Amino acid sequence: MPVRDSALRCPPHGPCRVPMLHVDRILCPTDGSGCAGRAHRHAQHLAAHFDAALHVISVEEGDVDPDQGIGVEPASPRADLHGLKPGAGPVPAPRVRERAVAHPTAAGGILNYVVQYDMDLVVMGTHGHRGVRRLLLGSVAEEVVRKAPCPVATVGRGATAPEGLEGGTLLVPVDFSEHRFRVMAHARAIARVYGMALRLFHVVEVTALPDAYGVYGSPPDPGVLLDRAETVLDEEAESLRTKGLEVTLDVRGGHPAAEILDAAREDGAAFITLGTHGRTGLEHMLTGSVAEKVLRQAPCPVCAVKSFGRSLVDGDDIADA
Repeated sequence: MPVRDSALRCPPHGPCRVPMLHVDRILCPTDGSGCAGRAHRHAQHLAAHFDAALHVISVEEGDVDPDQGIGVEPASPRADLHGLKPGAGPVPAPRVRERAVAHPTAAGGILNYVVQYDMDLVVMGTHGHRGVRRLLLGSVAEEVVRKAPCPVATVGRGATAPEGLEGGTLLVPVDFSEHRFRVMAHARAIARVYGMALRLFHVVEVTALPDAYGVYGSPPDPGVLLDRAETVLDEEAESLRTKGLEVTLDVRGGHPAAEILDAAREDGAAFITLGTHGRTGLEHMLTGSVAEKVLRQAPCPVCAVKSFGRSLVDGDDIADA
């Protein structure tokens, strides 16, 4: 049974309420690498826009009992950071708290901090320094994306600076699962923040089974599936256009992760918003492995929206999977 989402559907009478992101606390893990520095710029930009507290932490891996919580050094406020509110010029520096965290693992330290300090959003790099002080290796970022109870925005090595996102395109992979409503609500709100156009994207993946499995009947015609998917996606695109958003759509056949990455590169996407879980079986689109491949290789920032946990959008009453 479809689950209603009041943030995505207009009431029968009266104006449609535009989803707004509500962000009070942003976490930005760092190890001093260039990739972490780029993530910090994006976190700083968002903190300034939302007037949110920005927590910048470094994780010292060591023999610490995780049951004792995380060891945290006193906060070190910074007053020399400045952000830009889109279209409004310089604004006062966000409230910044710098802390050193002790934990047996980098990912565990980040995740524990998210829970202990009730973070709304994590912004982190996808790669970092190697060695004992490593923090943002791909496996760490992927574990945080999988397990964090809040959305996670990842920033890769080649990501554009936050000021360069203005007026760009936000690529939104859609898998037609019920969780897409939460992803779409976040995408609409993020597009409003940066003044971006939405590009709805769907990949039809048909896997042919060998004759040894005794397949009965003919496999679905990819062309028919593409047409059906485009029809459904066009209906959703039209609904978004009535809310004042610029929306285009793209339906392709192929492997989801590869097609998403190709589309992002071809169109010069400024941002990607996707779900971390979707359908399973032949209709799957954004299972964990697909989302992880995208965040690992994406040429732009990626916001991973969970099918569970915290939502940054008001009125999101979608049931957790």
